[in-house]
Amino acid sequence: MTQAAMQTNATDIKVATTLSALNELDPGQGTLFTAVVHKMGESRGQAGSKVVYGDDRVHVLIWTGFSYRAIIARSHKMLNQQLAKGGYIEKLARATLEVHGDTTIEDVCHALQETRDWFRKVLADGTGCHEPFGPPPVGGVWEPLVVDGVKVRGSRIYTGPARPEDPRAPVPGTIYVQGVKLGEVLVTPAANGPWRPDSKPKTVAKQIIKESLPVGLYCQYRLDPERVSEVHVAGDATKAAKAAKIPIDPDALRSLFKIAP
Repeated sequence: MTQAAMQTNATDIKVATTLSALNELDPGQGTLFTAVVHKMGESRGQAGSKVVYGDDRVHVLIWTGFSYRAIIARSHKMLNQQLAKGGYIEKLARATLEVHGDTTIEDVCHALQETRDWFRKVLADGTGCHEPFGPPPVGGVWEPLVVDGVKVRGSRIYTGPARPEDPRAPVPGTIYVQGVKLGEVLVTPAANGPWRPDSKPKTVAKQIIKESLPVGLYCQYRLDPERVSEVHVAGDATKAAKAAKIPIDPDALRSLFKIAP
């Protein structure tokens, strides 16, 4: 297949070509993806003096192309198992208090209830897929990545409005890839370090819940042509990860064996 003959809704034909190999693999399992990505980071501060945080350049390894619903189902099951053991609220409250001294039991209980409600909603009708737990469902300003009439699993395209006045705004036709982060190596650190938000206790508690479950490993990378290189999938990704000496997160690896549908 030549690039000239390819039909795709993405502006980066080279990356779309690479990702299209996902459709040649087992549709239930997914596969490895590697790339060197310059993250967009977070822009904070007043107009005219904004500072960008967290715009590291990393060589990342993820598992992509599997069912997003499967990772939600596994997370829901694991949370219920943790609750059944008893003492979960107390442990969560202590962990949240270590981060935010004004935490109350009500904050923790609300965080837990809203998280469980969200899991149930996603599993019931597929809606509610939004941050901080995952990307929004296809629709609105998103559509699946399509190559030669076939949807590519684990990837999507931004189709919202262009905002050329903002160099950090999403660009129509840009590919985004999602999956479970297995590991990464830092290539170039962010000049201003990471962004550290001052979150409310309930938000902190939700984040702690999330990080204890497979869904906490879910990630998304924006593959801007000017900010991504060395894109590989499947066997080529394995070779690239070994060459870059990307360390594998054992918790992430264990999760993969539990989320396949």
